[in-house]
Amino acid sequence: MGLVLIVALAIPVMAVPIVAAGGGLPGAIFTTTVNGSRVNANIYETKEDVYLDGGPGLNAPQGAAGLPDGDYYFQVTDPSGKVLLSVDPIASRTIQVENGIIVYVYPAPTQTKYKGVWYGTHLTGTDVDHSALTVQLMPYVDTPNNGGVYKVWITPVEKYSPGSGSFGFVPSWSKTDNFKVKKGKPFTPPILIVKKFHDSNVNGVWDVGEQEITGWQIDITDPLAVMNIYYTRVNIQTLPDGTWTVTEAQPADWLQTAVYVDAVVKPISPTVQMVIAGLSGEIHTVIFGNVQLGDITGCKWYDRNGNGYWDAGEPAIQGWLIKLDGVAVNSQEVHLTGYTGASGCVTFDGLLPGSYTLSEVMPMGNWVASTPTSYSISLAENGSKGKQFGNYCYVEGAAGFKTKGFWHNQGLDLIDSGDITHVNGLAPYSSDTEYWDGPFDGVWTPLNPGTYFGTGAWAEISDFLTSPVSVSPARFQLAQQLLAFIFNARHYLPSNVTIQLPDSSWMSAADLIDQTIETWATGSDSEREVIKNVLDSLNNNSAIQYRYICDSPCPVVYP
Repeated sequence: MGLVLIVALAIPVMAVPIVAAGGGLPGAIFTTTVNGSRVNANIYETKEDVYLDGGPGLNAPQGAAGLPDGDYYFQVTDPSGKVLLSVDPIASRTIQVENGIIVYVYPAPTQTKYKGVWYGTHLTGTDVDHSALTVQLMPYVDTPNNGGVYKVWITPVEKYSPGSGSFGFVPSWSKTDNFKVKKGKPFTPPILIVKKFHDSNVNGVWDVGEQEITGWQIDITDPLAVMNIYYTRVNIQTLPDGTWTVTEAQPADWLQTAVYVDAVVKPISPTVQMVIAGLSGEIHTVIFGNVQLGDITGCKWYDRNGNGYWDAGEPAIQGWLIKLDGVAVNSQEVHLTGYTGASGCVTFDGLLPGSYTLSEVMPMGNWVASTPTSYSISLAENGSKGKQFGNYCYVEGAAGFKTKGFWHNQGLDLIDSGDITHVNGLAPYSSDTEYWDGPFDGVWTPLNPGTYFGTGAWAEISDFLTSPVSVSPARFQLAQQLLAFIFNARHYLPSNVTIQLPDSSWMSAADLIDQTIETWATGSDSEREVIKNVLDSLNNNSAIQYRYICDSPCPVVYP
């Protein structure tokens, strides 16, 4: 070792507290040249060429954490951390970090003479990539390592603990980086390479065409228990020898599918270990395979009008059972269930790409689906799909309808002016036809004089309902049965109901009236005959089954 002479200058150092989230030290350090450029394999021509740089490491994604703001000490040791190589006092090795990068070097309180050269405040440069200061590591003595390998350390000033760790640098609160300075004896430091691939077919093999993933965080802990943060692809020197631990970050929307250590398949785990022998030219490789996951969401709403669309004001339904079944791209079967939350939705996440079926499970009670009860979904990698299920519940009842003969006489007392105004607005009764001089206004020539009851419009209705007419009999008879049905619907059915037809199918009373009017106007006589018979059957039924949609959801109950 050359002569080391220290002369005190009594320049104070002002410590700024470090604030780091959680335990340990985030960020990273690395060695560069004076302008921040990286050196291949961290192998330098001379010790004077080596500068300290800080911030997110090589390949770090945008937004990666740098060093916390504050003051730091640095030192140079051999790779084992057992031999201190820095020769100037620690107060002369103090830097300040802001916004994750080095911004200031504190003036050295002393001058140190090493090999005939006086060293004071450490020389600096500028990293052209992110405008950080670079700090020369000299003065430090030659490493005892035969391969010319050194280790640079950094730790917050307030975490410096003399007598602990490596000369006061506690591993859990330190960052390190190895570098080599060329010397006579050839030695290639051991190298660790960490790579990551996009296992798009989820088979655990890096197939041709599957892309490498860069910028993925990898935490590496050396045998000294110092954890450093890197980003794929990682290529670092691994000294000292001993057990090294490699851990990949685990984002929530990714799934690990493969782990290889030196080309040997290992059990799925985010953490692997390997023993580094410290031999020249030694190379170890860790490869992780990952695939991005997707999600499928099912939402349930109360379709108050039963139209199959989630209209404004229609509420979500909580507690509805939704199922997801399918086969992922790796042939793995998926069978999941979940209940909708307050938003009416349930999300199945962490899904591999594949073919799925999203379906609803109908609860007990009078519930009806207004949309399909299942959907086929093809989910791509990192895909996000969603489907909505509409349902309504109903109240059942029965109504006794009356024949057109009833409305011809006895029912006239039930018919009010509102009924008359309503039917006079419908096509079969609003104007003259070949068989009738509409509307019902009490001014008419009776078709069957002497057989009707009442006066005015009521007498006209009575005559209309029972008069046989030879002209257009199919149209006339259909209009007669429709008129009786309209009176039945207005007087015996709740509004907006669905009724059971003679063939056991269901149709709203309003739709049946509209369809009848359309057939009366444009249909064939055979079509008119069919609907007339349906109406005749309903008008002669004393127990018409009906349903109407509840304004609010019924209870959702499963067996």
